[in-house]
Amino acid sequence: MEKFRVGIIGTGFGAKVHAPMMDHHNGFEVVAVSSVSRGNIEEAQKASGIENVYTDWREMIEKETLDLVVVASAVHLHKEMAAAAFEKGVHVVCEKPMAMDVAETEEMITERDKAGKLGLINHEFRFLPVRMKIKEIMESGKLGGILHVRYECSFANYNGLISKPRGWLGQEEKGGGMLGAIGSHMTDALQWWMDSSFKDVFAQLPIHIPTQTDENGNTEHRTADDAFQIIGSLENGATVTLELISAARQTSHTWRLEIYGTEGTLVMLDDNKVLLSEGNAALEEVELSADLEAPSTMPQIAVRYYNGFQRALDALHETLVSGNKHPYLADFGHGHTTQKVLDAVRTSAHEGRKIEVK
Repeated sequence: MEKFRVGIIGTGFGAKVHAPMMDHHNGFEVVAVSSVSRGNIEEAQKASGIENVYTDWREMIEKETLDLVVVASAVHLHKEMAAAAFEKGVHVVCEKPMAMDVAETEEMITERDKAGKLGLINHEFRFLPVRMKIKEIMESGKLGGILHVRYECSFANYNGLISKPRGWLGQEEKGGGMLGAIGSHMTDALQWWMDSSFKDVFAQLPIHIPTQTDENGNTEHRTADDAFQIIGSLENGATVTLELISAARQTSHTWRLEIYGTEGTLVMLDDNKVLLSEGNAALEEVELSADLEAPSTMPQIAVRYYNGFQRALDALHETLVSGNKHPYLADFGHGHTTQKVLDAVRTSAHEGRKIEVK
């Protein structure tokens, strides 16, 4: 199998998940990892399993012979890093959300086009068996015309929010917030499933836990949302509600999706179960593809993502070999469309009115 040489920027999700996932795949070789700020080299080596760790991401791109760069940094750095990789003539896989705003996504698309390289967004959740089954059902037309979609996410993370700092994820100016971290996934998936884009949104972006104080009395002041509530409509006429809370004490379901059509109803629970009703029949569980089993040598934090991530890497490798993008891979065009929605949501929350997604 042809192997592609990968450099990864980021010692958080990049080192802990991207690096072991790609290094365990026969089609990729992670040749280097770089911190964004001058972090601890030994910690990065331990987290990633990669010995070659840089403290300067620009130096990594310049010195290493790479086929692909993974940008897994804070959002406000995505544009600069992607541009540097494209200038070097390297394909880019960028973490979501793609950028700070649509002006930046447009610049990133321009740089991609100048380089003639791939620009992809890491929406690995598209490749979970449950989400691929939803796509299959939607394309079959079994639900008829779509009337309404209700999509909810809740995390029992109240204790974490009051006891641990959020870092850049709690800072709006660095691209933090749950709208970007999880709302980008939900928006991408919804538009992908529906094969339709958002038309308008009305939203609010609460910060339920605005501060966190450690045992030494140091207080973190948060400016980025830890929840969101969005009401909107799609170009296909369907109405939508999207909701997330991360400050729950307990929750019955992490993920819940309900799609109501003129000919049927679909319900998804916790990314592992799909229920389908055609006509007036009762909801019945739909059979899904078997889960993939992660190698025993893979770190536990990466194992959590294996089921979708491995399939996404298979699609990425196929794309790099053939030159034809796998239809389920999200690219910069999808990232740009999602960014339009995120920008409109933020404007709506700030101005307190419905905003058209242009």
